[in-house]
Amino acid sequence: MKISRGLRQSGKSIQFSGFCIMLFVVMNCYAQQKPKTTAVIKEKDIIPEGITYHEKSKTIFLSSIHKNKILAISQDGFVSDFVPSGKDGIKQVLGMKVFNGQLWACNNTAEEDTIDREANIHVYDIASKKLVKRITIKDGTKHLFNDLYITRSGDAYVTDSDGAGIFLIRNGTDKAEPFIKGGTIPYPNGITATADEKKIIVSTGGGQGIVSIDLNTKEIKSITHAHYFIIGADGLYRYKNKLISVQNVTFPEGIVEMQLSDDNQTITDIRHLVVGIPEFDTPTTGVIAGDEFYFIANSQLFQLIGNNGKIKNPEKLKDTTIMKISLN
Repeated sequence: MKISRGLRQSGKSIQFSGFCIMLFVVMNCYAQQKPKTTAVIKEKDIIPEGITYHEKSKTIFLSSIHKNKILAISQDGFVSDFVPSGKDGIKQVLGMKVFNGQLWACNNTAEEDTIDREANIHVYDIASKKLVKRITIKDGTKHLFNDLYITRSGDAYVTDSDGAGIFLIRNGTDKAEPFIKGGTIPYPNGITATADEKKIIVSTGGGQGIVSIDLNTKEIKSITHAHYFIIGADGLYRYKNKLISVQNVTFPEGIVEMQLSDDNQTITDIRHLVVGIPEFDTPTTGVIAGDEFYFIANSQLFQLIGNNGKIKNPEKLKDTTIMKISLN
C-alpha cells in the first residue's frame, strides 16, 4: 500500500473512525498474541512495504519503497540485496508474491514524478536472480500497482490503487489487461481469493469496505458484518476460511482475523491477533507461511510521505522489524 495516496481520498478513514473504535472494543475482549521478532534489518532507511516468502529456500523477501530494491533474508537472518537499487529499471517496490519459483514484484515511479507515471510488474527467477519478464503500463494516466494475487492456474490479478481498477496478467503472457475498469473501485489495495478461486477478495479505500469479485461475471459485492463497517485493511490474506488483514489506516493499528461465512459474503466473527504493540509504526503487509503469519511491524512510511522522496527525520528512524504470530 502507498498509504499517502490512500489517506488523501476525501478523508474516508476519518469519517469511519467511529465504526473502527466500536469494532476495537468488541475485538479487544479476545486474548491477543505476543508476536516474536524473526528479523531485524539494520538498514534503517529502506521504508519497506511488501513481504513474501519462498518455502523451498526458506527466504523472506522484503520490498523497499525508498531505495527501489528487494532484499532477501535467509533462514539464519542474513540480509542481502536480491535486486539492487534500480536494477532492471525497478522503481518503488510494493506488494510481492512468490509463484512457481518466481518472485513477482509490483513497482511504480515515485509519487512526486508526474511525468513518467509508470507501473510495473517485475518477475524474477529466484534461483538465478535473473529478470524473467517486465510488464509495464505507461499510458499518461496515474496508476499504482499495489498488490497482487496469483491463482493456482497462474493468472495474476493486480490492484491498481490510483487507477481504481484491477488488471489481469494471464498465465504465460507478458501483458496486463484491464479486468475491472479504472474508476470502478476506490483505492483497491490488498487482494486474496476464496478457497475455490471463483472470486477474488479486495480491500478498498471507500464505502465498499472489503469486496468480493466474481471472476466469471465480474460482479462486485461488499463483504459485510452484521453490526460493523470494515475498513482500513492494507495487506489482505486468506487462511482456511478466515481473512487476515493488516490494519493501518485507522487506529489502533493491528493484525486482524475475520471469520468468513460459508458463502464468503459475510464476516461472522472478528478479533485482533495483535494490536497496539510498541514495535508498530505503520505496519503494511504480511505473508502466510504454513500456520504462521510474518509481517512488517514498522514500515515507518510516514517518514517519506509528502517530502518529495526524502526522509523527513533520518535521526528518528529505527531498525526495520519483521515479526510473526501463529494462526492456529
